[in-house]
Amino acid sequence: MFELLIVLALILTISGLAAPTLMDRVQNGRIQEAAENVREVLANARRYAIDAGVDYQFRFEVNGQAVAAIPAELNPALANSFSADPADTRSLLEALILDDSLFLRALKDENPGGEQLEPKFFDTLAEAGDLAQRTWSSPILFRFDGTSEDRTFRVMDEEGRECKISVRGLTGAVRVTPVFIMEQD
Repeated sequence: MFELLIVLALILTISGLAAPTLMDRVQNGRIQEAAENVREVLANARRYAIDAGVDYQFRFEVNGQAVAAIPAELNPALANSFSADPADTRSLLEALILDDSLFLRALKDENPGGEQLEPKFFDTLAEAGDLAQRTWSSPILFRFDGTSEDRTFRVMDEEGRECKISVRGLTGAVRVTPVFIMEQD
């Protein structure tokens, strides 16, 4: 019986030592997954621009949870159609809302912008009314030739963990850094 208690005590001690590391990995995984989901919306904005032949914009909610890929103009003249019907000139829209415990921020030295967009920009999205009420960053434009502009922003949590998401202007490529702890000011 005494040996059983010693083994149980060892198991509890090892579990107690490993739990913080495991919880840290779970949190880092949540942030990394959210950043990858945002990266996918960015990549889709570039793809939509190339496929449709019109400029698209990507925006993130300043200090919030939402991102959107929408045409740069309200009524773009689409060069390509998204269906076999030539009369179908609708544009693709995409939005993503992260968990409440995560948020998006511009880099410290960068002006994030801060404007509301007309509800028409989000017309076909289910959450159009909610998206129109949010405060959006300045746009990251994806041109129909596949180029963009150099921009970097962050996905963060309340504990200071973050991932940086960078867009390379010349190619429109998007890169996500591994999770790290933000430096305190």
